[in-house]
Amino acid sequence: MTTNQPKRDSVALDTQISRITEKNQIDVLSPTVIKSLPNDLLTEVLAKVATSSYIDLIQAKLATKHFLEASNDRYIFQHVSLGNFRNLLWNNSPKFWSFMETCNNSENPESLYRKGMLEFFTHCKEASGMAYLKRSAQKGYVDACYVFGVILYASNLKDEGLEFLKNNEVKLGNKMIECRQRVKEFVSYIWIKNKISLSEGDSSYGRKCDKNINCRVNEKINVWDSKDEDDYYGKYTCEECKWNNEVLRFCKMLRTGRFS
Repeated sequence: MTTNQPKRDSVALDTQISRITEKNQIDVLSPTVIKSLPNDLLTEVLAKVATSSYIDLIQAKLATKHFLEASNDRYIFQHVSLGNFRNLLWNNSPKFWSFMETCNNSENPESLYRKGMLEFFTHCKEASGMAYLKRSAQKGYVDACYVFGVILYASNLKDEGLEFLKNNEVKLGNKMIECRQRVKEFVSYIWIKNKISLSEGDSSYGRKCDKNINCRVNEKINVWDSKDEDDYYGKYTCEECKWNNEVLRFCKMLRTGRFS
């Protein structure tokens, strides 16, 4: 009995996809050429287009019947970018939410993250929200990994939370500012009804580090602002204070709604 080979397991296939998708070559492909492409290649082409922009995917679907037929593959919905929908979280269109649910069912990491954020912070469904955030984080979506780690840490599951936060820092090459900015932007689009906080012993801005006399965690303002820097904590900040303060800043951002 033979098994289906996973997609994108061939260098030759990747080369073909690159040639087709680079510089909008899809627009100039003739129907005859498109019809001759194998289904797996059609799906890969559309998935790559979808990763760039959902609008581009729509345009590709309108270009030919073969692209339209291939566009319903779950693999494409798994990779589609949702960047065009930042301001549509409260869209009442059944078609929009049907599309989002299809993305969720296809294990799209970005849609799982958005669903988790809405479930946890807006609908106050913590278990459901955490389940979606975890699924997204396990698929490598860095924003979900960050938020999931923060929530675990604030829920007194520090070891588990630190694992996600540290792994996320490694993935980002020790650059957290871009991730913070994306999370702040998304939060600005939703209603925050479920605010998290640290335990009393960890939540004081005046707490001092008794493990490292050079720790400078309390020398800077504990808010996120437009001048946020990746070296916010300074090289002498100990790991415990660093991550405690990171979570503290996130909690304050949720509570005050101040992004500048």
